[in-house]
Amino acid sequence: MLVSRGFLRLFYGLIAATAGLMALGAGVRAMNAGLACPDWPLCFGKVIPDFHVGVWFEFVHRAYAGLVALVFFGCLGYLLLRPQVPRGVKRLGLFALLVLLSQIVMGGLTVLKMLKVSIVTSHLMLATTFVASLFWMAAHLNPASVDRGARPAPAWFRWLAFFYPAATFGQIWLGGLVASSYAGSVCVDFPLCNGQWAPTFQGAIGLQVMHRFGAYALALFGFAIFMTMRRNAAAPWMTRQIRVAAGFLFAVVLAQVGVGIANLLLYIPPAMTVLHQSMAVLLLLAGLRLAYLAHRVSAPVTAMDERGVGGVATVG
Repeated sequence: MLVSRGFLRLFYGLIAATAGLMALGAGVRAMNAGLACPDWPLCFGKVIPDFHVGVWFEFVHRAYAGLVALVFFGCLGYLLLRPQVPRGVKRLGLFALLVLLSQIVMGGLTVLKMLKVSIVTSHLMLATTFVASLFWMAAHLNPASVDRGARPAPAWFRWLAFFYPAATFGQIWLGGLVASSYAGSVCVDFPLCNGQWAPTFQGAIGLQVMHRFGAYALALFGFAIFMTMRRNAAAPWMTRQIRVAAGFLFAVVLAQVGVGIANLLLYIPPAMTVLHQSMAVLLLLAGLRLAYLAHRVSAPVTAMDERGVGGVATVG
């Protein structure tokens, strides 16, 4: 095999840990603990600061990030040293390394620049890029697990599947701007915003309005994917895995819509804010899973695929 089952379990654990780290980071921001440690990389000049709830919230976030980084370094070294791992996976791993190093620097700047909006948002997007890269790598490390359709998926479906995670990434960026600008509660009602659908597209209210419209578009797009799956259920390229992935994606869309509405109506409580961001990451990964399946069901069968050990020459 390209990698052992044990390594795959470890790598999926790393993805879950990274998503958990992002949730913890959202909690730090929601609890206004981002500057609980006013210096970096130390905290009040200490490796382990004195106990205080807010300080330790931020400290644990930093320590957790360090652990995730160390596990990733070990996994990447293992992959780079295995000649049977495709070059595309190794290149993506090096890209993830660059993203992670940038994320470490951005984490320090987040504190040193006093939670500047652009830096906080960049911090979120680098984390999102990192977890997406890990997920894409993991998918390509075991391509033989994908069911083959009798025919390749049509090009329009492959484009549809790839567009959704890209749009979700953009929506996460908008959500990051809303959160870091403290624009989450500038509209006191729903579905209108202060009595209007779009009172303005400028300032904090404009960010909230654009984020809402983005959410509406993603929800409708998710519904379109789900209906496409149902209408093409008997198509020769529609495998069971694609049906399950599309159904799961739509379920996450519905859950995220409910969480987003509750977040607004409950005036942005920290727990709901963390759940909202975590659901957004899950939606991104669900979209990537569907995109990967659409890609793999249409990719040429290689000799390694036929032997059941998996393998692709490139990532994409």
